[in-house]
This record gives sequence, C-alpha cells and structure tokens, in this order.
Amino acid sequence: MNAYTTNDAFLRDNLGWAESATNWNRFMVISSLGMIHQGNKSKADEILTPYFAGGAGPNNSPYCTAGAYYAYGLIHANYFTPETNEFFMNGYKNAGQVESVQHGVSLGLGLVAMATKNTEVYEQLKNTLYANADSATIGEAAAYSMGMVMLGSADERAIEEMMTHAADSQHEKIIRALSISLALLMQGREEQADCLIEQMTRSKDAIMRQGAMYAIGCAYAGTMNSQATQKLLKFAVSDVNDDVKRAAVTNVGFLLFRKPTLVPETVKHLADSHNPHLRYGAAMAVGIGCSGTGLNEALRLLAPLTND
Repeated sequence: MNAYTTNDAFLRDNLGWAESATNWNRFMVISSLGMIHQGNKSKADEILTPYFAGGAGPNNSPYCTAGAYYAYGLIHANYFTPETNEFFMNGYKNAGQVESVQHGVSLGLGLVAMATKNTEVYEQLKNTLYANADSATIGEAAAYSMGMVMLGSADERAIEEMMTHAADSQHEKIIRALSISLALLMQGREEQADCLIEQMTRSKDAIMRQGAMYAIGCAYAGTMNSQATQKLLKFAVSDVNDDVKRAAVTNVGFLLFRKPTLVPETVKHLADSHNPHLRYGAAMAVGIGCSGTGLNEALRLLAPLTND
C-alpha cells in the first residue's frame, strides 16, 4: 500500500508488533521497508544499517539481516553500480553458512543486477546454487536471481544450465525457482521462446510445465497473441496437474492486459468451473489483466468468487 512513498509510519507506530515477529515473518517485515523506500537510494544506509547488525538487543536475528539485504536490493532495483555489486559480494562473505542471510543477499543481488546480463553476477549466483545443492532456502533465492539477471536475454548457455540443474535437483523449491527463471529469460521474446516452451510443456515434472505457462506469459506479455492464448487455455483444461491449470489461466492476464475488456470474457467460463484451481486462476487473470481499470465486467466476475 505504501510502495514508493517512503512512508514507513506503520512500522514505527507498531514497533511492538514488528519486534514480536520471528524467523521468516521477521524477514518479511524488514524487507517491506524495501518496497516502501523503493528508489530512495540516498537514505538506504540510514534506514537499513540498524538491521544489518541483526536488529537491536534481544531481537538479534539473522532473519533481520537477510530481510535488510533483500530490502537493499528492492531500494536499488535495476540500479547496478560497482558499489552495489561490491556491497552484495561482501554480503556473501559476511553471511558465512547462514542460510537465511545467503537467501537475502542472493535476492538483493538479483534485483540490483536485473536485466544487466552481467556474467560475473550470474556466475556468482550459479556457484551459490551449485555449492548449496542441499539447501532449498539458498538455492531457491539464487535460482530466482539467475533469471532476474538474465531477464529477456534468451541466453542459450543459461537455459541449458538451468534445465540440467532442475532435472538433477531433489528440491521442489529449487525446481520451481529455476522454471520461473527460464520464463524470465524469455521476457518479450515471443516466437523465439517457442522451442523452450515446447520442451518445458513436454516435461514429466509438473513444476516444469507450470514454469512453461509463465514462459508463455513472459514471452508474449501484452501481445494479445491468439495462438499463445489458445495454448494457455488448452493447458488449462487438459493438463493433469492443478497447479499447471492454475498457472495457465493466470497467464492469460499477462497476455491480454493491453486490452483489459478481453480478459473477463476469455476466462469467464473458467470462473464457473468445478475446479477451484481454475477459479483461482480466473480471478488472478482478471486481477493482472484489468489492474487499475475498475472494469465492471471484471468486478462482476470476481463478486461471486468472494463467497467461494
């Protein structure tokens, strides 16, 4: 609600609530400062330094530090400089083997280096993923960030490395993160992505097929491409896995957001489906595709789902 406003009064007025948060909840509280102060680079150190030490007194926690790194990344998102790079490289050194802190550093680094296609950063994240094959916590963040750094690059070597690692990994979180990162690599690539999408949709692993739905959404975002829309709708009704169905319908919103009126009429029959995952997807498609429009058709579709 307060994104970009620098208004963090809620946290200041509710310090008791914020301090009672533990573990990943604490991570979320601190990282929300990054959303609130997004772009407020001059004040980033002042705002976050207290948390890099792990928070004050008895509340000292690695989750504070981790959240602060993530918040730092959000504040500096897409603002890659030698200084921000060095900041996160030092973060890795200081994190040691603490999973949560490595998680925060990895996410922050991915945000800062987003779409830079910087090979050094990509290699750092890849090595973090490989070196922590047993840790879903570290691997998940590193895998998402690999996709952010290579956003829209369609880099063949990165695709191959991600596909191979996903096939070898035992962790659902890591496979899911890699499948979404593969989708990010195809941002805006349209037909160029078709070969990878085809490969992912044929996977026996439902998580990979779910990623394929997002790959369609990323590659054809805003294009209103009718073949891509049909492909999503086909998977929505034919895939055996509910998560894939849900992702397929959700991504219709990404394809059609330039013509919001198309979204409710495209997914309305799915909003009446007996399958709750399809109803969920229809709601998300309308939320994404009609964002900020106040469209009456969208509200009419969502109203019955509020009592679902």
